[in-house]
Amino acid sequence: MSAEPTKPVPSYSTYLQLQRLLSAQLPPDYAQMTPGTDAATAPVRSLAHHDEMLFIIVHQAYELWFSLVTHELSRVRDLLGRRGAAARDTVSEDDIPRAVNGVRRVNEIFQVLMQQWRIMETMNPASFLEFRDLITPASGFQSLQFRQLEILAGLSGNLRMDFEGRPYASNLEGWERKRLSAMEGELTLKAALMDWLSRTPIEKVFPQFAEKYCEAFAGYCNEQAALQQNNPNLSDAQRQRAIDAAREQAASMHTYVLGGDASRNRAHQAFLFIASYRHLPLLRWPSALLDTIIEFEQGFRLFRFRHARMVERMIGARTGTGGSPGVAYLDNTSSQYKIFGDLLEARNFTLATQRVPKLPDESLLGFRFA
Repeated sequence: MSAEPTKPVPSYSTYLQLQRLLSAQLPPDYAQMTPGTDAATAPVRSLAHHDEMLFIIVHQAYELWFSLVTHELSRVRDLLGRRGAAARDTVSEDDIPRAVNGVRRVNEIFQVLMQQWRIMETMNPASFLEFRDLITPASGFQSLQFRQLEILAGLSGNLRMDFEGRPYASNLEGWERKRLSAMEGELTLKAALMDWLSRTPIEKVFPQFAEKYCEAFAGYCNEQAALQQNNPNLSDAQRQRAIDAAREQAASMHTYVLGGDASRNRAHQAFLFIASYRHLPLLRWPSALLDTIIEFEQGFRLFRFRHARMVERMIGARTGTGGSPGVAYLDNTSSQYKIFGDLLEARNFTLATQRVPKLPDESLLGFRFA
């Protein structure tokens, strides 16, 4: 009597698919490939230099982390956003801590991503030149997952820099461009967050918050102007510029909360409302969410800056393998690509606790027990 076949059970190697993962470190041999060759069955070549293994694994690790970042931010977006037939007008209080934890995880991942450039920098620049020409015109500029991450987060198309007069996706494969195009029509994390903020029921707690806050901020700006008026370290011209700047800041504050479209105004008011009364129980988790989002913005931009410094250390001002301006392009993206610029702008208008208008009834934002 034949024995029953043994049912496979999980093992460390099979669960992580290590055989597939660890057999993907030799680069394709493009010289031996014919048109239409499937990348999965393409012939491979030996490493051109000992450090080429380092280069490949570091970039593969980045792509794995990008996959997890997209996984986490998609969930945060869905927790906050109103999507499909089951769309909700309110977000459960239980979902805000989940969103905070998701963004915090992403922020920790970005810390790891920045540290990985240090591993890359253990490679001597001359060693990189031993195999750099073999990978041209491949470039990190072509990372589909990184572009998907930018779109998911909410990077505005009007912020993007063209690639030598062409759209940023022009160097991607056709199927990759189609995938990005489809994503551009989906809800982004930024849109979900701003929509969530715009639905904050401020009027139920403080009907005149925007007007009162503008008054308090104008008073603060007047005091700042008076301080500069009496500043003995300034010339007359410097003193006048400082006074004018304080007055302009008061006008900018008014525009920020009352000068745009209704939804945008409400989102800006909600940010300042949550930041102002963050110590009250019902606003602690919303405040934590906004803080982690701003930390994400900072981490994303620092990652770009750190990448630029690694590239500068490795190849100087050379043209990138994909044909981009190299370091100059990377530096521009780290300074210009601000996804959550609306929230960063609000930092211009925050007030010390003692200056914030007093709530009509603080108990409305306290713990409530049945």
